[in-house]
Amino acid sequence: MNTRTCHLPLIASLVLLALASAPLSVFSADDEEKPLADRLPRIPATESDKALDTFEVQRGFSLETVAHEPNVADPVSACFDENGRMFVAEMHGYPYSQEPTKLNPKGGGKQDAGIVRMLEDTNGDGIYDRSVVFADKISWCTSVLCYRGGVFVISPPHIYYFKDTNGDDVADIREIVYSGFGRGNVQALPNNLKWGLDNRIYGAGASLGAEITNRGEKMAKIGQQDFRFDPVSEKLEPQSGGAQFGMSFDDWGNRFLATNSNHMIHVVYPYEYLVRNPYLPVPGVTRSIAKEGGAAPVFRRSPPEPWRVVRTKRRMENPKFAKNAGTERFAIGFFTSATSPTIYQGNAYPPEYRGNAFIGDVGGNLVHRKTVESDGASFVATRADENVEFIASTDNWFRPVNFVNAPDGTLYVLDMYRETIEHPYSIPEDIKAHLDLESGHDRGRIYRLVSPDMQRIKPPKLGKASVEELVKNLESPNIWNRETAQRLIWERQDKSAVAPLRKLLRESSSELGRLHALCTLDGIKSLKADDVLIGLSDPHAGVRQHAVRLSSTVADKSSEVMSQLVELVDDPDYRVRLQLAFTLGDIAQEEAAEALAQMAIQYSDDKEMRIAILSSMTANAPAVALRLLANDKFRNTARSAEILSLLAGIVASGKNPTETVKLLAAISTLPEDSLNVQRRMLKAIGEGLARNKSSIGKLLAGDKKHKVPDDVKQSVAALFTRAGETAIDEKAPPANRSAAVEILAYADFDTVADTLTELITPQTPTALQIAAVNALSTQNDAQVAGVLLEGWRGYFPAVRAAVIEALIRSDDRTQQLLVAMGDGEVTSAELPRDKKQLLLNHQNDKIRAAARKLFGGEVSGDRGKVVAEYQAALELEGNAERGKKVFEKTCSVCHKVGELGVQVGPDLASTQNKTPQDLLVNILDPNREALPQYTTYSVVTSAGKTLSGIVTGESANSITLLRAEGKQDVVLRAEIDVLASNGVSLMPEGLEKDIPPQAMADLLAFIRQIKPAKAK
Repeated sequence: MNTRTCHLPLIASLVLLALASAPLSVFSADDEEKPLADRLPRIPATESDKALDTFEVQRGFSLETVAHEPNVADPVSACFDENGRMFVAEMHGYPYSQEPTKLNPKGGGKQDAGIVRMLEDTNGDGIYDRSVVFADKISWCTSVLCYRGGVFVISPPHIYYFKDTNGDDVADIREIVYSGFGRGNVQALPNNLKWGLDNRIYGAGASLGAEITNRGEKMAKIGQQDFRFDPVSEKLEPQSGGAQFGMSFDDWGNRFLATNSNHMIHVVYPYEYLVRNPYLPVPGVTRSIAKEGGAAPVFRRSPPEPWRVVRTKRRMENPKFAKNAGTERFAIGFFTSATSPTIYQGNAYPPEYRGNAFIGDVGGNLVHRKTVESDGASFVATRADENVEFIASTDNWFRPVNFVNAPDGTLYVLDMYRETIEHPYSIPEDIKAHLDLESGHDRGRIYRLVSPDMQRIKPPKLGKASVEELVKNLESPNIWNRETAQRLIWERQDKSAVAPLRKLLRESSSELGRLHALCTLDGIKSLKADDVLIGLSDPHAGVRQHAVRLSSTVADKSSEVMSQLVELVDDPDYRVRLQLAFTLGDIAQEEAAEALAQMAIQYSDDKEMRIAILSSMTANAPAVALRLLANDKFRNTARSAEILSLLAGIVASGKNPTETVKLLAAISTLPEDSLNVQRRMLKAIGEGLARNKSSIGKLLAGDKKHKVPDDVKQSVAALFTRAGETAIDEKAPPANRSAAVEILAYADFDTVADTLTELITPQTPTALQIAAVNALSTQNDAQVAGVLLEGWRGYFPAVRAAVIEALIRSDDRTQQLLVAMGDGEVTSAELPRDKKQLLLNHQNDKIRAAARKLFGGEVSGDRGKVVAEYQAALELEGNAERGKKVFEKTCSVCHKVGELGVQVGPDLASTQNKTPQDLLVNILDPNREALPQYTTYSVVTSAGKTLSGIVTGESANSITLLRAEGKQDVVLRAEIDVLASNGVSLMPEGLEKDIPPQAMADLLAFIRQIKPAKAK
């Protein structure tokens, strides 16, 4: 069930906080008699000299205004150069673009209105009194970052480089460095350029996808990922992630992201390690780390906007909604417009604030604070201020879109200051006629967050600092000093810095100073084995971790470094061991392979560690696989089958059939208690061989280049014979029978067809029938569809669902299914609605045409008419208990409430603020405001298999598709032949066929009473 509404913070919002707990007075019945214009008074702006009075800030902190209009407007990103001047990206033109779009059919937005502004504090009083337009006439400016006396600027579709060379503070160099970034959705533009410890520039990709060119030459393809680039070589590459708006690092290089409704995400797996192993499927590279959940509760102080009150009032057919609206002083809702999780890394506040995360919610006019604690490979972020927000304003115009760690050690808050941060499409036209969605385009504020009794810090001007002074600043507790000093040393490539850097590495009492010394030595190409050895033995785990990261450049030439690395297999710190698992894959030594095998045994129960270890197993995968397979103790552990099957897939996907034959021989001779390991490894080998257009049968047949020993052929044949006997043995444990059936999937079709067909009968347990269906679907034989359809009338519903799933994964088999439907062998009613939608929007022209001929009339093209016809359901009295049954039958395949259902679509708890009318539209017209993250994609693999679902994860070497019932496919990029958006939501149209008006009223009543889960 789709419950989405597409509102917008700057680059972000899903649904602004609605009116669930607005005071009852805002719903006065007297308002009904007033003209619409009288019910829509505009909320006036608060002038900058009165703005501070609107804020409530916790724990004695306060805000100071450092810049405001007319010196700055629409600020969304800022950075400070080496002399403390602030460069600000001003995103004028929001929310429209000049060219016509679905949201603004007439176009007319100020496309080239973006500005990069330079602000300067000329008298040292902390107020930026000088304002200069550094660069202008750019579109949708979303980020700015200092480099070599100029700035990189994201202005989709480009990344520019601007620089002033004649001293007038206006850029005379205007270069387009990269092009191709998506700009189809103002909510999802690339943003937030940041320097990394590796001397590279990172950016949030915002999930639009892009074909990037560098000065006209093809460079890289970015999907739902972030990116980084080397500003010297200008090489750009994807990065793990997929941030919507906002991205930041902590002191140790951990990267944090946000989406509109998930305010705290950590990137666990770096792209550069995963990309080494194209045959390792990774279902997700990030972790949602907010303890209270991604769409956690927030506590706002601002009142509901009049236009929102009118819209909500209009939709309130159900009087119970108003009765339950609540009488709390402040509106309570959820994160639906989260922006820019930023880790505070300054030195102006008390120590307990260092490492805290500050996150904006532009719809709620507030700033949320979290403490962040390490938790294995990731973190746990916990609300720091109970039942209040760290910063909250009564001013609806306050839009905290971003934050900056400033040179004075404080945190700056960038306030876009807009009357409305709302998706134009979400506001009815008659209401919109009384609004100005660009109101505030000439306003904006930047605030300094100040702690009680804070000692003012005067930042140094580092532009003309000596090398010794810059090295000294690498020890600063303030991130601006360290980051700027490292950048300047790196830009200069001054070898006179090597000696003081080595002295800092060996003698500094600051672990952060030692960290930056290592990273800077690497950046100026002066890192030696002795430097790495010092880092590997550092008392601080963070320094050891980065020394491990950098060791791959010297380990192959230094036995001492290699020896030290092997000892770190047992390092007391988790992150050091995790980094070791990644780094060993870049070292071409036998000791590295042995260490990886040791780690695979030692840390087999740890998911993150397993991925890191397996990412490092490429050339050495065959040897490690055989070693682990021969280890009886390891083979009988809970995770051995998973690890060994992944290794088997890597080996079989390679170009060395001899290694695969060796592994197949070892698998076939395993003892009987290893049935699960055999099953998983054979499946992986079969899938790996299919990537090379081969199969186990073809492999065993051999060719002129390689001969397969007869004993290997015999042992594999015996394995399939035993599996067949087990599959039909009614006395065998059900789990063993299912495992045996899965093994048969990789034997020749003629050998196993009769056995598998005999198992798809009513006399066979349902789970075993489904296993047989799946095994048959794996076979690449033209007879499979006929075999599966032959017994259709005798199948139970669960078996039918498996047969449908098996058939639609192949174009040829899908066409046979449609023929059977045309002949009446399978009726339209027997095909699930989501499968109908898939076929109606299929990438294959013939399939799409046949589907539309068969059941295209079941879905009305005019969804607005359907919604209008169902208005009567809003007048009916709903029964939540009956609605629960409707939910279980129709919605639970994609939504979860308590223990009922599967979570595929949005969390329904966040809909408690939505009106029955909102929900009715979402259910009956799911594509009206569908968000990109719930749009379905189809994948056709190189083996001819067709898969579909929403993309829920994307790594360097795989994508993850999620579909109804929580079923998931992790597809290797190496297998993808075609990837295309179907352009429709996972939520199917046509549900009115299954839900009559009274049942709809019941369903709405059930949804309205859903409460959010409590934080664990």
